[in-house]
Amino acid sequence: MGEKLERRYAFLEKKYNELLLPTFFMVMSEKVCAVIDVIIIGFLLGSVQLSVVNLASPMTYITGIFYILFGQGGSLLALRAQSQLKHEKVNYYFTLSVLGIVLVTILYILFIFLFIDQILMFFNTPQDIFKLSKEYLLMLMFFYPLNCYILVVSFFIRADGFPKMPFYAVLIANILNIILDIVFLKGFHMGIAYTALASVLGYLVGAIYISTYFFKKNGTFRLVSLAKFKIKEILLSIKEIIINTPEVIGKIFFALKMSVLTYLCSTYLGVAGLLAFLVYDNSESFVYIFLSGIMKTMSPIVAVLHKEMDYEAVEYIISRSVRDVLFISFPISVLFFIYPEILLKLFNVVNPYHAEVISLAIRITAFSLVGRCMSYLLANYAQAIEYNKISSIITFLEEFLFAVGGALILTRISGGIGIWISILIAECVPLLVYIIYTLHMQRNYKDKLHRLFMLQDSNLITWTYNRRDVGKIYKNFDDETKETLLAIENELKDDAAVLSNSINDICNDLFDNNPNLEEIDLTIRLIDDELRVALTTEGAMYNPFSNDALMKSKNIEELSKLNCQFEFDEILGFNKSYIVFNTENR
Repeated sequence: MGEKLERRYAFLEKKYNELLLPTFFMVMSEKVCAVIDVIIIGFLLGSVQLSVVNLASPMTYITGIFYILFGQGGSLLALRAQSQLKHEKVNYYFTLSVLGIVLVTILYILFIFLFIDQILMFFNTPQDIFKLSKEYLLMLMFFYPLNCYILVVSFFIRADGFPKMPFYAVLIANILNIILDIVFLKGFHMGIAYTALASVLGYLVGAIYISTYFFKKNGTFRLVSLAKFKIKEILLSIKEIIINTPEVIGKIFFALKMSVLTYLCSTYLGVAGLLAFLVYDNSESFVYIFLSGIMKTMSPIVAVLHKEMDYEAVEYIISRSVRDVLFISFPISVLFFIYPEILLKLFNVVNPYHAEVISLAIRITAFSLVGRCMSYLLANYAQAIEYNKISSIITFLEEFLFAVGGALILTRISGGIGIWISILIAECVPLLVYIIYTLHMQRNYKDKLHRLFMLQDSNLITWTYNRRDVGKIYKNFDDETKETLLAIENELKDDAAVLSNSINDICNDLFDNNPNLEEIDLTIRLIDDELRVALTTEGAMYNPFSNDALMKSKNIEELSKLNCQFEFDEILGFNKSYIVFNTENR
């Protein structure tokens, strides 16, 4: 018995880590610096002025609607267009996303400026911090377009294989923010409004740095002329982005939730409630650092692989993501439940009544971190594989029905403590709903969808072709692969040998032209009337079909006569070489 044919996932593991680490460090630099910023304010200005920061939080979260819509939504559509080799559409989505976020955030600034008093009255802002809150928000509003611009462009840059640029941009912005905080507060003894100015100046520099991507010669995404944009086409594209980005609904619900909970904390618990909500929100940052990095890594990889119907690779990536999230979130939840005093010391909470309210809030909501992480991850995954319905259901339950509805009801019954109970329910119940939904889908599709990830059988022949395997392409196949291979041979008949020899020649050419290349991921898929062979490699971009010697070789010339197309593209930093057959007329 020879060596069993198998697919090694080293190329996916490497790509996952390559995207994860810079993304993780980018989110870490953003969130850790944000937490440090809050800690500095607490220690230098006191907890009362610290509560001002929380009143501005809902306005900050509203901007999440904008950057998710144009960043994640636009980049996912651009990646799908790229996987279908529609290059003009790729740059169209990129340009629309960049211009869209700039225009929308400028309008948002105008809204805040005109209605600042009404906004603060809506949150039932205590009179002793009303003036400070107004000064702070009027300065902070200039931070919003800069932050959104950086985040939107970052989605595209990461997908283009430059994950370090967004990390450096956010790192530079936040380090400058912290330095200027200390200079303004400690050096010049200025007030809370100048911490907002520090954020604006820091992110202005970060925005300038990330804009250097537009001048990269090897960048995939390019801004196109405004002359190519027509109003009807713009509206249709925005509609398409919204439809394919159900998470934007989540951001709307999330912003609404944070607004309502901020109002309830201010109404029922006053400054102590605002501080408790601020500490809770920032405690989530310790987990969100990892969660956001994992989600932003998983989502584009899964979107591309699912579009190519490579369900085995999709399952590998999402399984790895789930393990990583649980490994991080559960221990942190246990720590906060047992020792909430860690957070009290971290945020310099010394008032006994404030400490009592905050400790109770943290203990009740501690294990909601696990539920929130899993719900967020699975909702993003469902979106990436185009199961938008369940993604929207999870988001609606978590961010609106249980959180907002539960808080409004429970505060009437039990007062301020109802806020924290509603948060716990809202983060955990949607996960159970997802599990029930997937089981229902499996029954409806007569078990064609497998387990919790809603994936079909791949109908793929897959294996990793190693440099040592040159000339030894045949190995032992499992029963499922034999069945698929037999179907392909029935379609190609005598030409199956030509395809096999051509694949071997292409692999040899790839190895010959890249001495550092050790493995080639090979997939052969037969769906309906299309047979698609995909060879995936890493390293410097090389198109084997541009090699005249290869294309004039005996096997490739024979293959060219068989109603097939040769295609090449670079997706997620991978070199993708395709042989596509239309078997309908054979």
